[in-house]
Amino acid sequence: MTETVIETVTFKLADAVSADRFLEYAQPTNEFLKSAPGFVRRSLSVGDDGVWMDHIQWSSREQAMAAAEQLMKFEAAAPFMAAIVEDSVVMRHDSAKLLLG
Repeated sequence: MTETVIETVTFKLADAVSADRFLEYAQPTNEFLKSAPGFVRRSLSVGDDGVWMDHIQWSSREQAMAAAEQLMKFEAAAPFMAAIVEDSVVMRHDSAKLLLG
């Protein structure tokens, strides 16, 4: 049996990147994710401390890991990736226990 997985990535943006610009850079990644097998939904949020959180729900851990690997090769995602401070990234893949909504 496969389990629903929540991918959570926290990160900070490079100083020169505004939130609006970053959301523009996210658009190609949205299209990529929507076409990825096992993708369910995504939300991006930012805290008052400037730490962003990318929440992505997947149908299985295997599909989440495969998509993460493919996204790194997706050329249109380069501006999105470049806008993120690399050493601020923390990625988790957790088993969903309760999904509401």
